[in-house]
Amino acid sequence: MTNRDVARILDRIADMLQIKDENPFKIRAYRKAADSIYHLDEDLAYIHKNGRIGDIPAVGKALQSKIEEMLEKGSCEYYERLAREVPEGLLDMLALPGIGHKTVKLIYDELGIDNRPDLLKAARGKRIRALPGLGAKTEYNIKKGMEMLQEASAKSTLGLALPLAEELCDYLRKSEAVEQVAITGSIRRGKALVSDIDIMAASRSFEAVHRAVSGYRGLEEIESQGIDHIKGRLAYNLNFEIIIVPPAEYLSQLFWSTGSKEHIEQIRKLNEEEQEGDFSSEEAFYARMDMQYIPPELRENRGEIEAARKGELPNLIELSDIKGDLHTHSRWSDGAHDIGEMLQAAKDSGYSYLAITEHSRSLPISGGLNEERLHAQGKVIDALNLDLDEFRVLKGSEVDILKDGSLDFDDDVLEELDIVIGSVHSNFKLERDKQSERIIRAIKNEKVDIIGHLSGRLLNRRPGYELDREKILEAAAHNKKILEINAHPDRLDIDEETAKIAKDMGIKVAINSDAHSKQDLKLMKYGVINARRGWLEPADVVNSWELADLLDYIQKK
Repeated sequence: MTNRDVARILDRIADMLQIKDENPFKIRAYRKAADSIYHLDEDLAYIHKNGRIGDIPAVGKALQSKIEEMLEKGSCEYYERLAREVPEGLLDMLALPGIGHKTVKLIYDELGIDNRPDLLKAARGKRIRALPGLGAKTEYNIKKGMEMLQEASAKSTLGLALPLAEELCDYLRKSEAVEQVAITGSIRRGKALVSDIDIMAASRSFEAVHRAVSGYRGLEEIESQGIDHIKGRLAYNLNFEIIIVPPAEYLSQLFWSTGSKEHIEQIRKLNEEEQEGDFSSEEAFYARMDMQYIPPELRENRGEIEAARKGELPNLIELSDIKGDLHTHSRWSDGAHDIGEMLQAAKDSGYSYLAITEHSRSLPISGGLNEERLHAQGKVIDALNLDLDEFRVLKGSEVDILKDGSLDFDDDVLEELDIVIGSVHSNFKLERDKQSERIIRAIKNEKVDIIGHLSGRLLNRRPGYELDREKILEAAAHNKKILEINAHPDRLDIDEETAKIAKDMGIKVAINSDAHSKQDLKLMKYGVINARRGWLEPADVVNSWELADLLDYIQKK
């Protein structure tokens, strides 16, 4: 079993326990362990071989035995027992936006429905609204959710596809037959959702590349192949295609295969011949057409060609520009590591500052802090800062925006903090105007510095709330509020389009990992990719600034 396989089983155990209405602390333990294992840098099998499963953060003795059982037997008796009590179809129903564990249990208990097709039939037959606490809005959510899942079923998040693509490229680089290899297509452009993995490989022996691919450990199946291509499936049912070309054609084919289709169509109109023979580099190719080099993330035919011809392309943000992370969690709430471990990981990332922003008191399931614990954490951070040189830990909070737009902490509590992130974590189904006014009220609160994951979307799982984006951005611009790009690849929220509009309105952005473990700090790269797709430059991103400039901006807002 892979790390992801084990993490998935632990998550499903947590879901089944939650449907059974078991102890919330037990449920939380399984979720924290699943998250910790999912983000491990090492192979779980190697850790087990060296007797270190018990050293994994959030893994206690009871969980250790179950993980070891999975690794040794490929199964887990406890999971299988729960699966006999809780139909697997109920877990599939949880994938529908707005359908939680209590709702799933109620529908199962009252109507005996344990799968998505029957659930959709019941919603269309108006049987759901008859259940206590549910109504026509729940039926609507079920129908819309099924549509969303059907649309997304053929796509994977960048956070799943990119690591698998990188692993395959790394494997191919070790083959003597492969002279050059790179990810191409939509992943190279950094799209949040991708349909498959495309890889360009240069070789003088196509047959040798075929032999190398057939021996790849991560290969699930080769579905079709020709002399110059191989198509198949990797883990998680992800489709891939490897295009094999002679070395002389590699750079030109990498360009044409990167896309997007719309960008390429416009380029071909301007460049009637592909000029593959003298394609020395992409930079040279654009220069021949009197253009600036257009980075792959911008190649979507959204004005980048016109800007390149005028010499007006942005100097896009780079991962190396990031100087700190302003949204992280520690063991004080639902994180896997203590503050000292998080700050060391931040220093190892080359940062000069890190904000610890635990959940507030309205999220007890996530270990949200009350005023007393928040104050106590502040003292711990103050003590840490006394011993730090050229690095600072910032005191913060991811404070809940309540249903009416008020905050989970009073202003005098927030006054003690360096960074305040206002985020929505409940009441996702408010009507458009009410949800928008709720967020705008938080934006108008002078204690709020950043609005976290604005739309609330979870890619492939939950659409964003219904919002009046124009009004919210106007309020953010007027009140000099910072919008977050939450870098978790399941969120990437705000999206690239909103980021571009925010930039044009003069709204600053923070790219944050929302890390719940020290490994999660590495998620920053996905946020930077998303920011680049939104045309953002270092001047637009507050955590690419020196700390003094960041704090000065916040204090003057």
